Amino acid sequence: MEEIEVEGAAEAYVELFNRYGVDYVISSPGTEFVPLWEYLAKYSSQGKKPSYINARHEGTALTMAKGYAMATGRPQVVLTHVLAGLLHGAMELRALYIDNLPALLIVGQAWTHDREIHGGTPGPHYLSFTQVGGQQRLVQPYVKWSESPASNANILETIARALDIASTDVKGPVLLALSRELMFEKATKMRMPRRKPRPSRVQADPGEIQKLAKMLVDAENPLIYTRYLGRNPEAVPSLVELTELLSLPVFETPGYMNFPTDHPLHMGYDVAPYLPEADLVLVIDSSSWPPWYPPGSILDTSEAKIVFMDLDPLQTKYPSHGYPADMLITADSALALPAMTEAAEPMLEGSADRVQERHRRWEAEHKRLREEWRNEALSAKDDHPIDPRWLCLNVDEVVSGGAITVHETITHGRIVHRYIEGNRTRPGTHFAATGPVAHTGLGQGLGVALGVKLAEPERTVVALEGDGSFNYNPVPACLGLSQEYGLPFLTVVFDNQSYAAMKQHSRHYADGWAVKGGKYYGVYMKPKPDYAKIAEAFGGFGETVEEPSEVKPALERAVEELGEGRLSLLDVILKQS
Repeated sequence: MEEIEVEGAAEAYVELFNRYGVDYVISSPGTEFVPLWEYLAKYSSQGKKPSYINARHEGTALTMAKGYAMATGRPQVVLTHVLAGLLHGAMELRALYIDNLPALLIVGQAWTHDREIHGGTPGPHYLSFTQVGGQQRLVQPYVKWSESPASNANILETIARALDIASTDVKGPVLLALSRELMFEKATKMRMPRRKPRPSRVQADPGEIQKLAKMLVDAENPLIYTRYLGRNPEAVPSLVELTELLSLPVFETPGYMNFPTDHPLHMGYDVAPYLPEADLVLVIDSSSWPPWYPPGSILDTSEAKIVFMDLDPLQTKYPSHGYPADMLITADSALALPAMTEAAEPMLEGSADRVQERHRRWEAEHKRLREEWRNEALSAKDDHPIDPRWLCLNVDEVVSGGAITVHETITHGRIVHRYIEGNRTRPGTHFAATGPVAHTGLGQGLGVALGVKLAEPERTVVALEGDGSFNYNPVPACLGLSQEYGLPFLTVVFDNQSYAAMKQHSRHYADGWAVKGGKYYGVYMKPKPDYAKIAEAFGGFGETVEEPSEVKPALERAVEELGEGRLSLLDVILKQS
């Protein structure tokens, strides 16, 4: 190992972050991190990475790291205060784990509580922050790996290992419980480990690839479904190449941008009507959330062969999965798809007419669907309150092209997917805040949008929020961070003044007391807040939109304000669901 000179142990930690390509240390402040702040300030004065981001809230810090990882594939460092900070960010930590996204979370701790060796006594409250068995056990199911280093003698190797493990497939968050005593140590020399290469990517058994290629070539009505293939941007053109070779229709629920929406083989988001006629269903990068539920229900309507391809096709993190399958392929789709195309091409002799006819059929269906959706939206253009289809059609027209959308709606999710797709023609243009892999809890959208904006500062970022989802977000912390660091983004609130999904309970009690009295508990949010004024409180632009004719002009005004460096928020009043 190389021995480096430092002013204190914490400077060596910052130097290791720099050598590992960490761009940002995102912190929800805790007094134990003073040494890291000192040397981050030193690196900033020298124009060196990582830069410091003050997040004001643990949820914001972790979801910002999530958004940055979704946009770049690379882990950042997050700091949270001892115990309380860890627990405050536990849901967002679980989201990183479920969505297979890398991050290094460092949580503070103290080993001594009377006349500390380093840093002075922080006060008796540290006694109550000491957790029997260590803090790690509180979130152990939601991290790939965790450690509590005991010495600075080998701590840099430990930190390096944490970043290596976070970045190795299947990716995920790692946790270090780091004590004040180690951070404050007045070391002058530290041993810096050599950075390890990235392990080779996961490739499928070549024999299985050949077998699947033959199945696809022989199938009469195959279809593909995906949810998070776009987490590997290089997999997108490979999927296009395979589908064009074999005329395979692609359905998706877009956790990422997975397949160009303007491609004639993009079939939208509702695969159920097509399953009964399918003879092969290939689920790529969606094994945690296939397009049917309950798991065995597909067997009631389809005799299709079912194939799952994923880095973890069995979804081993879950106690139950239960989806039927005829073939499971463990693979990085960015490697497996080109191999499938290469294997299938020589098998196509004599199949050209059948493949071309299938392409014509699906191209016609692609056009039919888009015309149907557009006509539905146009038929509602004068509805009052505003119809969500009309809202989404206008969002699509205003932000299509280079904008990035971050999605966090529930009731309007399918409408968003159908109508806001003009920007989703190339990788890295869309991210689901909750549920790129599986549902991971509401309240992440604004932080993810900030993380994406941090990674893509020149791009327009639009957060699509249900009003219920918006209420779950740490809004003041997120908008304050946007203002402080010059990261303006647009929030569009789909405001139906309710948690509309909750109203579905009436189907269980069709003649019950709630229906008779019109009292749907847990549904309506009244009195309605003036969300637009929240944006104004942080120096931003806010507007409430109630007239359908004002939707597009308001969107254009909001985007113009972004160009002036101001965050924007549109509260669009929709019909109650």
